[in-house]
Amino acid sequence: MSYFYGPVPSRRLGLSLGVDLVPAKRCTFDCVYCQLGKTTRKTLRRFSYVDLKVLGREFKKILNLHPKIDYLTLAGSGEPTLHKDLDKIIALLKKISQNKIPVCIITNSSLLYRKEVRKELLSADLVIPSLDAVTPSLFKKLNRPCPGITVDKVISGLIALRREFKGSIWLEIMLAAGINDTEAEALKFKKAIELICPDKVQLNLPVRPSEEKTAVPEAAKVRKIQKILSSSAEIVSPFSAKKQKKLAQGLAELILEYVKRRPATLADLHDSLGAHEQELVKSISLLLEENKIKKEKFKGRIFYSA
Repeated sequence: MSYFYGPVPSRRLGLSLGVDLVPAKRCTFDCVYCQLGKTTRKTLRRFSYVDLKVLGREFKKILNLHPKIDYLTLAGSGEPTLHKDLDKIIALLKKISQNKIPVCIITNSSLLYRKEVRKELLSADLVIPSLDAVTPSLFKKLNRPCPGITVDKVISGLIALRREFKGSIWLEIMLAAGINDTEAEALKFKKAIELICPDKVQLNLPVRPSEEKTAVPEAAKVRKIQKILSSSAEIVSPFSAKKQKKLAQGLAELILEYVKRRPATLADLHDSLGAHEQELVKSISLLLEENKIKKEKFKGRIFYSA
């Protein structure tokens, strides 16, 4: 499958089928915390990369295998709004699913200042845009945007989206220790949030490994920021090992299903399930500890089987 990955368990969206629309790491940002590594092509130019006929065929096959999907999530390995004609893709997915599966778009918000981009998102059910800093210097340090993208443009795009979009907006803020986790920045976030008026504010943490090892703020500091922003702000990254294990078990079930059919390497599981390799390692370790799978070496490669 070239355009889809998963379905995978998501903390926020249940069983999510990912839709990958742009080539790997083609993005408007080069965020220091990105789990996919450095952006290989930083650009503001939009293209249509997807063959709609192929996308439709693939989606029908996946629905036959996985009829119980909670969300179709346009995210993937780059910034999805770099794909032109997103409205056509959303319309096709909704037609094939008979409007039974809500469509979510996860975006870094960089292109929302463009009216044509916002217009293409209007038929989605949920948009999860991000705003990682309000201070321009911190925005540049954390997100490393393309020239021409400013934090003022990002905020103005978010305000316009809220005015035009009738679905739900869950604003995500990624908190990185020593960068945007100060009380001063939290107060600036609060003012921006009051202008944007999202349905939810979600505080995320860089718990997944990245090339630049972004540090996670202390739990007490995150809770203080949460209190400043709003009593309804959510912390979506688990602090406790218990919650992390619960998430790993959800992915472990998918891994177990796969290796029952045929032995697989870590790379095989990554390609099939769409999960980050570090997440796969955690879940594989859990399955090995519980003696549900075994590993063996064959021709220099490690295979997992049930």
